[in-house]
Amino acid sequence: MTAGTAFILRLALWLLPLLLGYLAGRSWGRPRVLGGLLAAALVAGLLVKPFPLGWVLGALGFALGVPLKRG
Repeated sequence: MTAGTAFILRLALWLLPLLLGYLAGRSWGRPRVLGGLLAAALVAGLLVKPFPLGWVLGALGFALGVPLKRG
């Protein structure tokens, strides 16, 4: 595996908890969907190598995805 391929795989692994957390935040009001996506974000966060970084990215994605007000 080349260095470029390893970089792309690591970047995708870092973005997965962020994306799942964002989708969980966007599903606010649908508890079963929110719970499943948030659980998937936490599990994907376990795979990111500095350990708490994956959970921080998942929480950041969730915070970015939660709608502030309905309109």
